[in-house]
Amino acid sequence: MEINSVSSASNSLLKRVRQLQSRSGREKDGAFLIEGEKLFDEAVKHAIEIEAVVVRESFLQNDFLQSRQLSKVTVVDDKLFLDLATTEAPQGLVAIARIKRRTFDSIFQGATPLVVIADRVQDPGNLGTMMRTGLALGATGMVLTKGSVDAFNPKVVRSAAGALFALPFVEGVVIEDAIVECRNRELTVLAFSAGGKQQLKDIDFSKPSALLLGNEANGLDKTVETKADVIVSIPMSDASESLNVAIANAIVLYEASRQRWL
Repeated sequence: MEINSVSSASNSLLKRVRQLQSRSGREKDGAFLIEGEKLFDEAVKHAIEIEAVVVRESFLQNDFLQSRQLSKVTVVDDKLFLDLATTEAPQGLVAIARIKRRTFDSIFQGATPLVVIADRVQDPGNLGTMMRTGLALGATGMVLTKGSVDAFNPKVVRSAAGALFALPFVEGVVIEDAIVECRNRELTVLAFSAGGKQQLKDIDFSKPSALLLGNEANGLDKTVETKADVIVSIPMSDASESLNVAIANAIVLYEASRQRWL
């Protein structure tokens, strides 16, 4: 393994890492950042292409490097490393990885696809949690509509906890186009809204299904709701007005998985 030491913040590799902290930088470069040992291993396991690995000096004492087949590692001092990490307590490793784009076909796998359509979900923690829950509870893929947070935002990458690499998804899709794609593949499109006439317990999830969940602040547009096959409500206490979108996603997916795995 080749170890290359860098002491200048103006080094081209370090500049690239800092640029990848922004959405515009990621879109221009076609790459994103992975921080920490566990996420690095998850990325490698799922054949994500790693282009560079940067570690801080104190991390060299860790046996992680010796136990992985890395051809080259760049080392910087601990102070310089702080500008490369996006967490307050960085673990000591940042990797540059290529963004792996998926097609619509990849999210409709199997005889009974279960697809989550996240419409304009903007909180990185929510989106990452939705991905993690989707992977755990049998979703075959996700659609992220235009106006959603970037799936390769560092906070999404962390909160997805590896699901980002394992669960197929497509980004930047017009919501109407997502519904058409689902209909063309004979999925029942279920919109989730507090005003839904059908209740969650009455839905048959044994059929191919698309789960349409809306923005944190405003939910789904009424015009979008009308394009769904069914508008569904999740029963709640009268004392509550709404559910966090990641929680709603988990409740719906749990019911779907319960029906499918009985």
